Amino acid sequence: MPAFSWDTVPVYLHFGSPTKMTDEQVQTAARLSNFICLEKAHGRTTDRQHPERIAAEDAQRIKTANPDAKILMYWNTLIAWPFTSYNSDFAETHPENWTLRDRSTGEPLLKAMHGSTPVYQYNLLNPDVRKWWADTIGGAVNEFNFDGVFMDAVSQSKRPLWLQKGWGLDKADELDAAAVDMMRQTKAIIGNNRLLIYNGFRSKSGGPDNNAAAGTEFLPYSDGAQIEHFDQLSSITKEDMVAYWKMAATAAKDNKIVLYKAWPDHDINWLNRKFMSQSPAKKEAFAREKITYPLACYLIGAEENSYFCYGWGYGIDDGQLVDYPEYRKPLGAPKSRARRTGWIFRREFEHANVAVDLENRKARIQWLRD
Repeated sequence: MPAFSWDTVPVYLHFGSPTKMTDEQVQTAARLSNFICLEKAHGRTTDRQHPERIAAEDAQRIKTANPDAKILMYWNTLIAWPFTSYNSDFAETHPENWTLRDRSTGEPLLKAMHGSTPVYQYNLLNPDVRKWWADTIGGAVNEFNFDGVFMDAVSQSKRPLWLQKGWGLDKADELDAAAVDMMRQTKAIIGNNRLLIYNGFRSKSGGPDNNAAAGTEFLPYSDGAQIEHFDQLSSITKEDMVAYWKMAATAAKDNKIVLYKAWPDHDINWLNRKFMSQSPAKKEAFAREKITYPLACYLIGAEENSYFCYGWGYGIDDGQLVDYPEYRKPLGAPKSRARRTGWIFRREFEHANVAVDLENRKARIQWLRD
C-alpha cells in the first residue's frame, strides 16, 4: 500500500505520455504524489515496438525521485488496445475464439479504430484467454518492477451492445465470474506485495441514492477501485454522488484503496471539443478556478486510503501535473464523518471545514492554516 497521510490532500495521478517523460515532468509527478498509474500507450511514439519499456523506465525515474512512490501498470480487462508488444496484433496472432465475435456473422466485433488500426476485444469466456491475460500483465509487472496493475474496464463487457451482439443476453453473471478469475490469477502471479486496483465503481442516475450503484462486488479480489466518473458523464446527479460516498465507505471497512477521478465540471472532459480547443493556459486557468467543488465533494466522502485525482483527461498535459495550491495547504485528519441536512453536507478536518450543496452544485472549503 502507498503511505497514506491526511497532512495534505492525498493525490493520485493517472496519465499517459506519448513520449518518454521529461526530467521536469518526472520531478513534478514525484513531488505531487506517491501513487501514480501510467496509462495505456505511454511511451508509444518513443518506442513503437516496446512502449511498455518506456513506461517502465519512467516509472523507475519517478521512484528514484520519490522512493515512496508506488507506480501501477495499466492493462484493460476487455479491450485489446494495440499499444504494447503483447497485443499489437492480437486478433491476427491468436486463435479466432480468443476474440469476441458477432454471434450472427462470426466476424470479430470492432470496438474502435485507432487511426487505421482496428481495435478488438478479448473473449473473456475463454479460459485460455484469461490465463494469457493474467500471465501477460502479471509477468510484465514482475519483470519491470511495477508496484501493481490498474485493471481497467472491469465491467465494460456487460454493456447491452456487447451482450446482444457478442456474448448473449444471459452471460452477464459469467462475465463477472470471468473478471474475478482474472483477478485471482493475476494476484497469484504478482503476489500480495503488489497491488491490483480495478476500474471501477459505477453509479448511474435514476433512483434514490445507491440503487444503481455497482462495482463493489469485485472488492474482495482486489486492493481497491477507481471512481472514474465522479460527477461526470452518466454520473452527475446528487444521488450518484451520495452513492459513490457510500461505496467508498464500504471499501474502507476492508482497508481498500478508493481513487476519486474528479473533473473541473460535469461536462468538461477530453470529449468536449470546444474546451479541448482552448490554449493550455486557458484550460489550466479553468481547472484552477473550478477545483473547489470537486475537491470538496471528495473530502466529504474521503476515507482512509482514498485519493483525489483531478484533470480533464488522461494525457500528461490534461491537468494532472498542475501544482494546485490546494494540494499544499494543511488538511489534517477528519474529525468525524460528514453531517447531512437535506442535500447539504458538512465535514470538519483538523485544518479545514468543508461544505457541499449537491442540489445547487456549490461548495466551500475554509482552510484554517496556510
